[in-house]
Amino acid sequence: MSPSGGGFPAAWSAPPTPQAGLAALSDPLAEPATVGFVHAARGNDPDRRYLTRTAAPQQAAAVVCVPTDAGDLEAIYCVSAADRDAAVADFLTDTRDASATEIARSVATRDPQTPPGTHAVSVLADRRGTTEDAGTLRVPSQLPHDTAVRLQDAGYELASTAALTVARASKTDTERDCLRAVQRGAAHGMAHASDILAESTTADGIVRVDGDPLSARQLEREIAATLAGGGVTPETVRVRAVDTAPTEPLPADEGIVIHLVPRGPHGYHGHLTRTVVVDSDGGWDRRAFIAATAAQTAARRHCEVDGNVGTVAAEATAELTAYGFSPRAHSEDGDVADASEAGGRVAVHGVGLTPYEAPSPTDDGALQAGSVLAVETSVVDPDQGRIRLGTLVAVTADGGERLVDAPISLTP
Repeated sequence: MSPSGGGFPAAWSAPPTPQAGLAALSDPLAEPATVGFVHAARGNDPDRRYLTRTAAPQQAAAVVCVPTDAGDLEAIYCVSAADRDAAVADFLTDTRDASATEIARSVATRDPQTPPGTHAVSVLADRRGTTEDAGTLRVPSQLPHDTAVRLQDAGYELASTAALTVARASKTDTERDCLRAVQRGAAHGMAHASDILAESTTADGIVRVDGDPLSARQLEREIAATLAGGGVTPETVRVRAVDTAPTEPLPADEGIVIHLVPRGPHGYHGHLTRTVVVDSDGGWDRRAFIAATAAQTAARRHCEVDGNVGTVAAEATAELTAYGFSPRAHSEDGDVADASEAGGRVAVHGVGLTPYEAPSPTDDGALQAGSVLAVETSVVDPDQGRIRLGTLVAVTADGGERLVDAPISLTP
């Protein structure tokens, strides 16, 4: 087996960095009594990355945004001194259109021992002074508790805003390019897995490569190496077969589910799921595969602007039911944990800087032009096996379109 899968095509390259999402703060900062916005986070937090378009800092960072006397906005990226150079290089250079130039930008640094919440309070005091009734700050719902306490101790009232969640639910052209690029990476990793299985042999009911049994863990390593070799992070690479442990030989006559969620260089995620049966008898496997494929088509037809993820899922579920696979209860991750219950399952949700985000069943689920969805359709029978398909679909004025036309085949 080739550890790299041959690498990506020479024409593949990372797309440009999307514009920072600071403009999404304009409306919440215009609310009465609002004096600013604050978010603090560690690592590769999606809201921090959306606002700054910078890679994960070494230490926790904060973003402070305040209205100016001129009626514009000022955004201050608050970082540890160790992260200053990277912040200056990335955050201060993104001034590519009119909306961005109306938001003044600066980078403020602190001693590494200073908590980001304390730093944010200091930055706010520099811009606004200190008063007992400091006003209202808009914050995301996941603001760290220690930062919230420090802001409240400084006299600020905190009010949650969903502005970033709403803004991130619709992708710009550049964001969709990022998603398309990482999805191509996922398709390349999937093609490498298919090549390995196509070249395999079967004996004693198991899959073999060069005469040796092939396990899910071995195939996962091959796929991960291919993804990494192409410049995308193999964040989730999962190969599973029902009733087969990851280190056991893969079965030749049962569905092998390959689920990939890689992360691209700008933080956006792919989503691709395929099921392969190396030695299929063409019976239940084929019928379930046709049903899952038809459900994917039904879902795309209903990915309409002003539609809803609930409607998309319901139409795909109805298609599975028409093929004789009634709905089954949702498991937490769609994996084999609930394989004892026969039937079909559909999952639809947004994908972007996180593998699961709006629009989704956990929010209003509203579809907008530019929304990008992960659509999963699956069929399970405890006596027959499991078929699972998934891909990324963009919502357009003309309906749903697959971001990448990755091959769909039951046999490798």
